[in-house]
Amino acid sequence: MNKYLTLADGTQWIGTAIGDCQLETSGQVVFNTGMTGYQETLTDPSYLNQMIAFTYPLIGNYGIDPTVAQAPTVGAQAIIVHELATFEDHYTSRQSLANFLTTHHVAGIEGIDTRDLTIHIRQTGTQMAILSNQPVSDFNAKLATLPAHHLNAAPLPAVPASNTKPRIAILNFGEKAAITAELQERGCDVVVLPAMTSLKAIAAYHPDGILLSNGPGDPTDYAACLPTIRQLAHQYPLAGICLGHQLIALAYGAQTYQLPFGHHGMNHPVQACVDGSVMMTSQNHDYAVDPASIKATPLMVTHTELNDGSIEGLRLPHQAVMSVQFHPEAHPGPKEAGQFFDNFLLTIQKEAVVNA
Repeated sequence: MNKYLTLADGTQWIGTAIGDCQLETSGQVVFNTGMTGYQETLTDPSYLNQMIAFTYPLIGNYGIDPTVAQAPTVGAQAIIVHELATFEDHYTSRQSLANFLTTHHVAGIEGIDTRDLTIHIRQTGTQMAILSNQPVSDFNAKLATLPAHHLNAAPLPAVPASNTKPRIAILNFGEKAAITAELQERGCDVVVLPAMTSLKAIAAYHPDGILLSNGPGDPTDYAACLPTIRQLAHQYPLAGICLGHQLIALAYGAQTYQLPFGHHGMNHPVQACVDGSVMMTSQNHDYAVDPASIKATPLMVTHTELNDGSIEGLRLPHQAVMSVQFHPEAHPGPKEAGQFFDNFLLTIQKEAVVNA
């Protein structure tokens, strides 16, 4: 059956329905430049209320591996591909991408020129879109019938028994499973808490450090969290990834802005300010910290994006606070940025010695 992708500016592409074929949906269209990693991308909660257009022309050829999903459910609203593979060939695959999309009730469209769509987004900027079963004549009226989704906060977990491992409390704004996995691989005891957990409730878990996770949406929508973030920074070593990075910036008086078409892919070069070294990073964000606003804050820039010069890392001098805009846990993408976790744990160890 036909599927219609209509952008807010009226541009339309007609393709073939995939996934949950009858489902109509809406969301912000973003393009992802990764050649692989479609499963991790689709299950990343940061893609909530977004449609993902994959620029690589063939998607789904190695199937679905249940061990690499970043969340139990699909974060994206819809998938847009040029061609969906009709068979999968990989020893870890347990189902096809087509079956995965149907099972998780994800709408999709194939058979359109995704590179043409990408060029259009780069020229006009990220915008809302509708994926429908019939041509859309009144965009705003149709959009009003397709509500946005929300992440549901999990209940507080039980306080784990004491042990000798460093305990990291992750405030979950939409955390990828790989963040927990990277910390556990480094010998950490990890507890994942709802984003709005109070300072008193966090303290009951006796954490050695706090990590603010990635998550979807505009960072200014999380203003209620900023006072708690400032309090946490005075009591614990604090780190932030992606949205968490932006929230640390806002908590200390910086501003954020929306990028023209975001950073979504696995090949973004980031340079460290301290020594000029460059690493390739995985990224997924639509907002960035305004460089001009940093001057009026105590924050220092630690990393920048070589493609557009945007801020990719911050730290608070004389305090154990650090953050990165990119994804050091990768999944998908290169893992050379994983040193961020090592540096955070080293900071925790140093703070423990100082406060002993």
